[in-house]
Amino acid sequence: MNHSIAEYERISADVVKPAFDKYDKDGSGGIDKEELAKLATDLGHPLSDEQLKEAIIDLDLNCNGVIDLDEFKRWYFAGLKPYDGTKRTLLIL
Repeated sequence: MNHSIAEYERISADVVKPAFDKYDKDGSGGIDKEELAKLATDLGHPLSDEQLKEAIIDLDLNCNGVIDLDEFKRWYFAGLKPYDGTKRTLLIL
C-alpha cells in the first residue's frame, strides 16, 4: 500500500472518526446544524444562525441536511477551515 494512502487511512481512523463521533452527539451518522454550532464554537469561530445555514449548504455535498463522515473528512483534510459567512467559502485559520 502506498505510504500516503496508509497515512490517510490511519489519520481517518485514529483522528478524524473520533472527532466526528465527538460532535455527532446523537449517533445519527451526521453532524446537524446544532452539532455544527458546537463544533464551530469549539474551533473558536461561533456562527450565527444564518452562517450555520450557509455552512451546512457548503459542507453538505449530498444535500441531505447533515455533514456525514465523508464530507467531514473532506473538510478535515482541507484544514478544518472556519466558515467566514461573508462569502460562501471556507477560509484558512
